[in-house]
Order: sequence, then C-alpha cells, then structure tokens
Amino acid sequence: MTKASVVKDIKSAGQPYEGQYGTLYGFYVTFENGDNGKYNSKSENQTKFVVGQEATYEYIGREYQGKTYYTVKPVNPEYANVTPSSNTSVKTNSSKDELIVRQTALKAAAELGGTPQQVIANAQTFVDWVMKKAELQTSQEQHFAGRQEAQPKAQPQPVEADGLPF
Repeated sequence: MTKASVVKDIKSAGQPYEGQYGTLYGFYVTFENGDNGKYNSKSENQTKFVVGQEATYEYIGREYQGKTYYTVKPVNPEYANVTPSSNTSVKTNSSKDELIVRQTALKAAAELGGTPQQVIANAQTFVDWVMKKAELQTSQEQHFAGRQEAQPKAQPQPVEADGLPF
C-alpha cells in the first residue's frame, strides 16, 4: 500500500549484509502516522528518508512465525497513488490525471468525427463529464450549435451501369 507521512525517526538496523544486489544497509524508519518498518539501502548514508520531511513509501507487511514484519520502500510521489493518513497533507496528481483524461477524451471525440471545432467541443464535454465539472459543462443547445457549422455533406456520385460509382 502506498502511503505518505513525515519521517519521525531513523535508526540503524545493525551491520550491513551481503544481499542478492550487493551490500545492503538496514534502517528502521518510524513515521508520524504510526507506521514503522525496515528499509534496506545500497548506501550507508541513505537520503530517501529524512527526519522531519514527508516521504511517500510502499508499506509492505510480511508474516513470519505468526508475527507481521513491515518493510518500507521509497516511492517517487509524482507516480504514487497515495493513501492519505490523518497526520499528513498529501499532494494529488490532479494535473497529471486531467492531462490523461483530456488526451483520452480528444481521441474519443476524434473517432466520432466532425470539424476540428466539433471534435474539440466534444472532447471538452467528455473531459467535463469525467472530471465532474458540471459548472463548466456546456448546455445541449450550446454544444450542438457548433454542429451547425458542419461542412456540407458530399454530393452522391453518379452510378455507372454496373452499379459502381467509379
């Protein structure tokens, strides 16, 4: 589970050990929200968890002989889907999420077709609906007004004697 909290304390977990990926240095990390767990770093002077600073981390529990032990792994907050705790303020990824929604809406609107103005109007309608921006949504009349600007439909081509238009 991805969480975020301010680091309250860090203590060495003893001697380094040789792991699958080389020498690892263990640290016990305690957070203000009450979480605590072991963090293994490749660096003796780890900088991922700093006392007094907020950290975004994976909180992973493992059972061993009937007891649960926790490990923590740092996560880049820009790519995290964070579970907020009561003791911390968590930044949201709303701008990134909105960008993804806008790209998806534009693709869907382009598949519907129409003039560029119609595609953009449809895309904005989709974005507003997904992002629940009812106050920004256009009325049905405003939305369909843009469709009146549509280019005239192609005239039917004359059909040859064999029934094909070419």
